[in-house]
Amino acid sequence: MKRLSLNKYSLAAILLFGAATVYIAIALIANPGEITTSASIIAGLICIIIGVFTLAFSAGEPVDPQLIGLLPAQGSLNFNLLTKHLGYRGNAHFLPPRVTGEATVFQFNPTSTYEGMEGSAIRSFHKTGPPGLVTPPSCNLLFDDLQKNHALVIPDNKEELTSLIRETIEDFFKFAPRVSIHWEGSKVAITFHDYPYIDGCMVIAQKSPQCCAMSPCPACSLCGVLIAEGLDNGVKLERCSVSSSSNNVTAVFSLLP
Repeated sequence: MKRLSLNKYSLAAILLFGAATVYIAIALIANPGEITTSASIIAGLICIIIGVFTLAFSAGEPVDPQLIGLLPAQGSLNFNLLTKHLGYRGNAHFLPPRVTGEATVFQFNPTSTYEGMEGSAIRSFHKTGPPGLVTPPSCNLLFDDLQKNHALVIPDNKEELTSLIRETIEDFFKFAPRVSIHWEGSKVAITFHDYPYIDGCMVIAQKSPQCCAMSPCPACSLCGVLIAEGLDNGVKLERCSVSSSSNNVTAVFSLLP
């Protein structure tokens, strides 16, 4: 089924063309020597010119945020279901290269409590800590794009890292119009205010309340990756909470010992 791609700008142009037709019709019906005839012709030409510019420079309507929010939802639910079937029920941990021996931050879902044991490039990670599932985070392509095409420089202190996360979420990717970040000891709460893609979060929360903590979407996982990479420390996603009344999503991370 194909939707009619008629946005408000196209509709405005059509109305202007219609008005131009009416003005020109009036000019043809009226006496050629009257002032109203000339005025009608001029008005018709103006409507045509404005209509052409409106139609030429009008962009299509952006994709409905509700649909965008639903795009990663099923993938997160599927990953959550698979990890549970395999016995990995731990929340998502974002581990820097010095822990896993990989080239970049990886996501780790343990079967038991993980206390930040170090790994190395020589020994595989699962032999140095509790059993678990090691996968690239869902934000991996976004993070790669930031590094390769936008000269991403990640600071190694909380203050500058806070500014980077806010700039990345608000200004660069525009995931949310406003982000608040609050550090308290080893924990940090990141809130996406008026999150436009909250419909996907609500669907996930209804189907599996623990899913967001075990299999976070690209927006939340990007925050975890930036923190882990910047501070060179393992980061655990403690919980994600959704407020449907204010359209806020809050992700709470904690630094591993």
